[in-house]
Amino acid sequence: MKDFSPPLDMVLVPVTDSVFGASGAGPSFSEDWMPVVFSTLSTGTECVYLGMRAAPEVA
Repeated sequence: MKDFSPPLDMVLVPVTDSVFGASGAGPSFSEDWMPVVFSTLSTGTECVYLGMRAAPEVA
């Protein structure tokens, strides 16, 4: 999505070790808070779920 929208600058508040509440997403998201979930796929690839989308870790 890097070519479609600017980076998001959000404050992450921990809910659990892998789940965070994000605020400050701006007009891209209609909610005041949104979940951000960090996970590892069965292939070992780390990813983040944000706004109904999953993105793999990119070095």
